[in-house]
Amino acid sequence: ARRSDPTIRGFSDGPSDGPAVKSEEGYWGPDAAQHKEYRFCRFEACSWQSFGHRPHSATPHAFQAARLLERLATDPGVVAVMASRELVVGTLGEMDPIDDRLMNETHQKGACLLGYNTNGGKRIDIRLRTDDLAEFRPYPGLVRTLIHELSHNWVGDHGVLFWANYGQMRVEYLYRHASLAAEGRYVRGRPAAAQAGVADLLDVPDVGGIGAVVARAVLGELREEATRQHGVPIAALAPAIVRQCRQMEQE
Repeated sequence: ARRSDPTIRGFSDGPSDGPAVKSEEGYWGPDAAQHKEYRFCRFEACSWQSFGHRPHSATPHAFQAARLLERLATDPGVVAVMASRELVVGTLGEMDPIDDRLMNETHQKGACLLGYNTNGGKRIDIRLRTDDLAEFRPYPGLVRTLIHELSHNWVGDHGVLFWANYGQMRVEYLYRHASLAAEGRYVRGRPAAAQAGVADLLDVPDVGGIGAVVARAVLGELREEATRQHGVPIAALAPAIVRQCRQMEQE
C-alpha cells in the first residue's frame, strides 16, 4: 500500500482557521505586496494559550510570528513563485510548537517535521520557532520549508517529480532575488538578497550569467536535501533545473 506523507493533511487533521491577521506596513518596503490574485489569503500565528506560555515568557510574541508569516508571504521571491504557479493558499499558519500530533509522531520516528500542507494548499503551516521556543528559526530555512510545502500542491511523495518541481520553484525564488541584486535593490538599508539570507548563494563569480549562478546554487541545495536525505540522484534532477534556469533567462 502507498505510504501516506505526514506533511500532507486531510481536512479532518488540520486545525480550524482562526481570525485572520491584519496586515501592517510591509517588511520588504512600501511597494512590496502579494500578487492581487495569487496569494496567501490569511495568516494565523499561535497564541500563548496554544502552547502553554505566557506573554511575558522568552518566546517571541504571537504578533512577531504574524509579522514573520507576512514577511514570508510578501518576500519578492515567494511572490514570484506564487504568481508563476498561479497559487492561492487559504491560510499560512504557524505550527503549534508543542501540541501538534503529527510533529510529535514524526519526532518519535527520529525525524523533524518543519511544515505540512493541508488538502493541496487549503492551508500551509510552518514551524517558525526553535525547539527551545527562544527564537524563530533562520529565515532562509523557513523559506525553503514554505516552498517545499507549496510543491506538495502537486506531488505528495518525495520522489524525482517532487524534487524536480521543488527545485524549479527554488530557481524561480533565487532568480528573482538575483535579479533584484543586479538592479541594486535595497531593503531596510541592506541588499534584498541579504535580507532574504541568500546573498552568499548568489555572490559567486558571474560565469555564464544569472542562470548559471542560480543553477549552481539550487543543485547544491538538492544534493543535500534530495540526494543525501532522500536518495534521489542529482543526475535525475539536474536537467529540470538547468532547463528552468534557461527559461527564466529567456523571459
